[in-house]
Amino acid sequence: MLPSIDKPADAATLELVERQRTLYEGPEIDSRLDHLIRETPHPTLSSRDIQQLLRSSRALYFDSHVEVVSGHHTGVYLRFESIARFPDLITRIALNMAEWIVDTFGNDPPDGIITTSSDARLLAQRTSDLLATRLPIRVALTPFNPQTGKIGTDIVHGSVSAGERFLALNDVTTRGMCVNKLGTVVTDHGGQVAGMMVFARRDSGQFPLMAELTSTYPFYFSVDLEMPQWEPADCHLCREKQPLFLWRDLPAL
Repeated sequence: MLPSIDKPADAATLELVERQRTLYEGPEIDSRLDHLIRETPHPTLSSRDIQQLLRSSRALYFDSHVEVVSGHHTGVYLRFESIARFPDLITRIALNMAEWIVDTFGNDPPDGIITTSSDARLLAQRTSDLLATRLPIRVALTPFNPQTGKIGTDIVHGSVSAGERFLALNDVTTRGMCVNKLGTVVTDHGGQVAGMMVFARRDSGQFPLMAELTSTYPFYFSVDLEMPQWEPADCHLCREKQPLFLWRDLPAL
């Protein structure tokens, strides 16, 4: 039996959820997923691995109208919390992240990973655990507000000391603002940013900061997704009067 929605939802949300569940149970889901996954410029997880991961977690909302943390609107939304429910999926991603760290920094390993206290911490900690016998890397956490999606600039777990090198890790990135903010936390404490890591890049080439970050730092992402976003004034779904959903109100499917 499919899981029930944890809290009461309005009719529009119920209709959206049922439509998504029907899609995941039907024959079209693989082609819909394949259409979103772009080739990555460096070896990460295979397209088949990503497709299976996204299908089994039901992490994507299709044909929707969602306002994300930045205030932009999108028609396809990736809910990382759906993936984080499954330890085996977290391990699959973390294994690839760990391999990338060894390949990239094996001769000069970073001191740690900094991430938020969101579900991204599960990726960071599992990656650290997998590296424990080869490249010991500790995890530092910053605050995370689950209602706003904003991250704080304090360090609530672990520490960053002057001269230490850290990887900034987030679950997904669109504009690059959050992962860049994590890097700023490192430098504000006297450390250095060794590289950046995210599970999914979903900016569709729209935002110049992402191009700057990927050209400045060693940058890992498991999957590159074609997920354009728009300012509300430019959103065709708004003009079509499609119901708008807030990212934090979408339940697991």
